[in-house]
Amino acid sequence: MIIHHSLESFSAINPIVTIGMFDGVHVGHKTLLNQLNKEKELYNGQTVVLTFWPHPQVFFGKTQDFKMLSTLDEKLRLLADIGVDHCIVLPFTHEFSQLSALEYITNILYKGIHAKKVIIGYDHRYGKQGQGDFTLMQQMGNELGFEVEEIPAFTLEQVNISSTKIRNALTHGDVRKAHEYLSYPYSLAGTVQQGRQIGRTIGIPTANVKPESEFKIIPLLGVYATRVEYNNTLYNSVTSIGLNPTIAPSNTTPSIEVHILNFNEDLYNQTLRVFFVERLRDEKKYNSLEELKNAIAQDIQMAQRYFPPKI
Repeated sequence: MIIHHSLESFSAINPIVTIGMFDGVHVGHKTLLNQLNKEKELYNGQTVVLTFWPHPQVFFGKTQDFKMLSTLDEKLRLLADIGVDHCIVLPFTHEFSQLSALEYITNILYKGIHAKKVIIGYDHRYGKQGQGDFTLMQQMGNELGFEVEEIPAFTLEQVNISSTKIRNALTHGDVRKAHEYLSYPYSLAGTVQQGRQIGRTIGIPTANVKPESEFKIIPLLGVYATRVEYNNTLYNSVTSIGLNPTIAPSNTTPSIEVHILNFNEDLYNQTLRVFFVERLRDEKKYNSLEELKNAIAQDIQMAQRYFPPKI
């Protein structure tokens, strides 16, 4: 996939275009992208995803605690894996946010991309304050010489799949539902930092992972069966997201502590990716480190049922 950060150097053969944030590149997004690939064959063209960074909600600061399913790098990797030919990442700026719907269509889709066909979701809005809709784009497409197609609402179990619904699932700890909607296990990457090293004193060392992006959503506090990617290898693990009430009762800042099973390497300053498989339980406060140790041992035993069988 070729990545473009402006329209100045962009060039593609018979561009078949879709537009959106594609946060998480979930099942609903993939339905639209699959349609893009079908049209690519019909028009002997190339697929183009037009997206933006940062997210408009982050740019406008509408929601102070707004979090995303994917970083820009993660999103680009997911789009490349699907087989998208070109991805245009335009900076979301104040100037861009002031473009009228007509300017958006004329300057970006027509003059900038030279779209052959544009495929958009049923609820896609564009232009200043979201004034543009499918009807206007179809009308302008007829005038300027490109086709426009609208994809109806895609549903799974009669529930519309959206990035918002997946975020809600994660904030409620339902990582299995998030996996279902995404079609892959939700994950986050981060750097291992120095922690309290309490786990090591009770024979259960943990890696204290700081997420690489402050805007990446973190699942609900609790204990999870997880898998960890380190140096291109996957390891079974148990992860606690919480305030460590047994060790630091006054703590108010959540941490991500990962215990990798059957692993004993130094991970400080290394990058890990944590894949969330299943939520095991709520975080609890124990009366002693011995009680905590026993609880973690039970977590490890329970987590085994969610890991792939050994070959």
